[in-house]
Amino acid sequence: MQRFKKLEDHLQPLQRLGLPYLLGVGALLTLIAYAVYIYLTQQLRWGLGVTGMNTPTYWGLYIVNFVFFVGLSAGGVIVASLVHAFNIEKFRSVARIAELLAISCLLLAILFITLDLGRPDRVFNLFFYGRIGSPLLWDVIVIGTYLLVGMAYGYFGTRCDLVKCMRLFPKRRWLYRVLALGYTDDSPQAIARDHKILKILAIVALPLAVALHSVTAWILGLVKAKPGWHSALLGPLFVVSATVSGLALVILTVAFVKRILKLPIKEELIEDLGRLLALAIPVLGYFLFAELLTVTFAAEPTKIAIFEEMIVGKWAPIFWFNLVMGLVVPLVILLKPAPRLIVAGGAVAALIITPLAARFSFPSLLGHFLPAVASLPGWVEYPLVWMTLLVIALLILAHPRWAASTRVGLAAFLVVLGVLAERFNIVIPPELHPLLPYPHGAYTPTWVEYVLVAGVYAIGVLFFVVCSKLFPLVELEEPKGG
Repeated sequence: MQRFKKLEDHLQPLQRLGLPYLLGVGALLTLIAYAVYIYLTQQLRWGLGVTGMNTPTYWGLYIVNFVFFVGLSAGGVIVASLVHAFNIEKFRSVARIAELLAISCLLLAILFITLDLGRPDRVFNLFFYGRIGSPLLWDVIVIGTYLLVGMAYGYFGTRCDLVKCMRLFPKRRWLYRVLALGYTDDSPQAIARDHKILKILAIVALPLAVALHSVTAWILGLVKAKPGWHSALLGPLFVVSATVSGLALVILTVAFVKRILKLPIKEELIEDLGRLLALAIPVLGYFLFAELLTVTFAAEPTKIAIFEEMIVGKWAPIFWFNLVMGLVVPLVILLKPAPRLIVAGGAVAALIITPLAARFSFPSLLGHFLPAVASLPGWVEYPLVWMTLLVIALLILAHPRWAASTRVGLAAFLVVLGVLAERFNIVIPPELHPLLPYPHGAYTPTWVEYVLVAGVYAIGVLFFVVCSKLFPLVELEEPKGG
């Protein structure tokens, strides 16, 4: 009886659509249709001149998101490989979600590259005139291979459940037969054979993932003309950053589908994923620290100019968001509620820091009452603001005892946003400071870019929510006997 109940829990999302689901899909389709309209009537017609990209800022939000989504695809491979390559069975219930996310993120990365081309038909030039010594061609080869492996991952991990769905949903039998590519065998021997194939794919996918994120980093890191890109640390940094952000996306999605679709995913499983994320965050922090230390200690003028602009200049809010809200706060959340001593210390710190930070937001108000604060140097502005947010987060998170899915999901959400901010600061600021004595560049995204980016994001969400109604997101365990 318990087995039947568990099977029913797995199949519940497939049995009905519901008004909220239909409204959500309708909203996504509307946004996608509007983005397609803007693309056809604006960017495709007038070219990249309708974007904020210019000389010397040749790459903008599209490439930022390309690098971001290539990195996000790592989480699916990591979690799936823990199951298939290392036989860690406790993660099996989320392996399919991870595989689906990996495929989705790679498809979105390809869409962003298409947007950045301006003329999509010129993608064929890579095949006709591509140079094997170019990292761009390496990236095309690795992404294509990685996507094929990811799709094979998804197919062999799902087809036995698709065969089961043929019996459980006779009216949709034709659909599941198409998705399974005509496959109809779900015998124990067939399942064992699929598991062997998945193990081989997992062993192949892990080094391929490292190659993918390394090659993506080398597109930037091998460019000597951009001082902020040319670094030996960029490859390892991208691999670690992809691991952290990809794992965070898996956690966020698992927490979301558990709450919305009521899938039978244990809180302990989400906590275990959160522990992995907590171990990975300090590694990413170390690589960021090593890169910043190398730049500041060498004191090369062009690199220092970029560094100063990120710390206290135009891009400082993005930098400090990444550092504080994308690394420190998630780590604090994942380390469980803080002891009372830390809460008390945070409260005292809040009383001191909050007025200092508020002074920079409301100088005309606080300057009259706190003249000592008004005399502080300007370089403390952003650190104080983000330190205040950190203290507030500590006070909020230390008190309520949230469920693991809520607490860990919030931490994962902040990590994903933090890595997006990191990708922005890696791609954009170095373009604005040429090595030669030319005028510095500027970049402000236009409304066209924002609409198209939102449209691509909507495609990714739509892909996932449609798949959630096509086949079980959690591997089925068919009941045996009565």
